[in-house]
Amino acid sequence: MLELYHNNISVCSQKVRHALAEKGLDWVGRHVMLIDGEQTAPDYLKLNPRALVPTLVHDGVPVIESTVINEYLDDAFAAPPLKPADARGRARMRLWTKVPDEGIHVACASVSFAAAFARQLQSEFTPDALEERLASMPDRARAGRQRAIMEHGFDVPFVKEAILLFDKTYQAMEEALGDGPWLAGQGFSLADIALTPYLDRLNRLGLSPMWTRTRPRLADWFARIRARPSYDRAYTSFGPVDYDDLLIERGESAWPQVEAVLAQA
Repeated sequence: MLELYHNNISVCSQKVRHALAEKGLDWVGRHVMLIDGEQTAPDYLKLNPRALVPTLVHDGVPVIESTVINEYLDDAFAAPPLKPADARGRARMRLWTKVPDEGIHVACASVSFAAAFARQLQSEFTPDALEERLASMPDRARAGRQRAIMEHGFDVPFVKEAILLFDKTYQAMEEALGDGPWLAGQGFSLADIALTPYLDRLNRLGLSPMWTRTRPRLADWFARIRARPSYDRAYTSFGPVDYDDLLIERGESAWPQVEAVLAQA
């Protein structure tokens, strides 16, 4: 039995749901309300001491960290394979799966918080409740980043650095896609699954001009991802429940602030 403790719009949860969908696996969902702090509940911490989502539980055994979970799924369920058959292809794939953990994931959190989540929290919580929430977060660095963004928005230096990191990553993807239709070469793989959430989130925030204007291969890659049946099962079937990143569907966009940062680079 596969159980997935996840959140509807968590990028790491999306990544694991994407792999599950590509594998055609059945799973039972356990939704974790991040805005209510359910990830810090004692029962959940027994499964995932880092108080993060997702957590996969396979026949009673928890597996944590989305990159590890996806490799685990591909090892535990052989077909269809989501890793290239050759060693060079697998090495290339793993370089891409490392990208989120080496900076783009934190960058995504910063941009998302500046564009949408800070304003949502400030509208839903009193100042005292917000302070209590920040104080309860196990990741003190993350709490500090959220506090800074709530106070200064896109003017925080690390938010600007996050936007530039996205720009650099998207350019690297554009160049890699010149060698084949997918990030690790000719076949769709865990590499493509690993990076999809980091376009999908910025697309929801109204930031698609970062690839639609000057990166045609990346724009085509994302369109082909969205055309796969797995995309709907991993993404569009799970709308916001607590946090809400659908600026673009409300006719809003963080693009003016992001464009200004890119223009200064």
